[in-house]
Amino acid sequence: MAVGFSGSNGGISKKNIGANNMAIGFSGSSGGIEAVGRYKKGGIDDLPNLPDYVDYFVNNRCNLDCKHCYVQYSEYKNELTLREWTKTFDKLIELGALTFGNVGREPLLSPKKTLALLEYFTKKKKEIPRLRFGLVTNGTLLKERLAKRITETSPDYIDISIDGLKKEHDFTRGKGSYTRTITNIKNLPEEILSKVFVLFTLMNHNKESIKELAENISGLGLNRLLISPYIKTTKDRTGLGLETEAVAEIYRKIACEDAIDFKKLNPNFEILLKSDYDLQKDLVNALVEKGTVDRKNLLIDDYKVLFNKYPKNNGSAVLVNYIPYSETFSRAIRISHNGYVGGCIEMCFSDYTKRAKGNIRETPIEEILRQNSVQANR
Repeated sequence: MAVGFSGSNGGISKKNIGANNMAIGFSGSSGGIEAVGRYKKGGIDDLPNLPDYVDYFVNNRCNLDCKHCYVQYSEYKNELTLREWTKTFDKLIELGALTFGNVGREPLLSPKKTLALLEYFTKKKKEIPRLRFGLVTNGTLLKERLAKRITETSPDYIDISIDGLKKEHDFTRGKGSYTRTITNIKNLPEEILSKVFVLFTLMNHNKESIKELAENISGLGLNRLLISPYIKTTKDRTGLGLETEAVAEIYRKIACEDAIDFKKLNPNFEILLKSDYDLQKDLVNALVEKGTVDRKNLLIDDYKVLFNKYPKNNGSAVLVNYIPYSETFSRAIRISHNGYVGGCIEMCFSDYTKRAKGNIRETPIEEILRQNSVQANR
């Protein structure tokens, strides 16, 4: 979840993917990278061992039926109240959490609660300036009036999913969804445009559309594109998945060659290439082997995200994240709409409640974290 760009979506066995598969690493941008310097130690001892990234499901409902959705947990009732959320967030902030993302299922199907939680974080950020918060949305419900209300809360990021050009996007998300999302982006308040990340799930059918997509969103005044790959698994029946080696090569060409013509993009345009240790260890290793991830020249941002930076024209850059260890519970957690706590992986299964590590309605969040920290350190 770094949740987002740096990822931490739990672990997954290739033998046990949910029936609909999953877009590996689907947590969002978390506001991207705040670069502060070079990573010198070359180890992980100085990285956090606490949940400083928190993704939460304000609901478990969506208005689309995407072919690549990873959520197999179908229960949608018994949503946490606003007070239950804020009480839990109060404790997590007290324990050191700094980044909070409303990742689903579709936050804008619960506009009142989503806005109330954004307003809660706005107030908290006045006390703790380093606090970051935002949301992930498919963009189809981001109407002008609601977008204005969200903008007034000053979120650090809004992630909007676009999976290629109209043909590719509608193929995976449903006819008409591309037009609705693009129309809503065009009507966004100007002051929020710099906070918008376009989330692109890299799949077999849309891998050739990256260059044109970057040019299209640049034309809309957006400057950030986050690419998250859909890795092929033994259970993949959709034909959407890509082989690990194919993803690694696409990443290499974007970062190290001229696969993207940055001269055609806005100044300071950023492309963030995502991978995840738990879900994509083979991809992480492949990126190291190809030199796309250079462990001797890693940078580290203010939120302890490790990455390599590839400068391009006009202040633009490609950023490649690097996660050398499992982050679930050591650094990141996810809370479901009804209070279950775990990583991203648990929601890939219909028996999600059995796989989660606890429920905040039954056990205080600090106790759930303590119990799992003890287990992790044995």
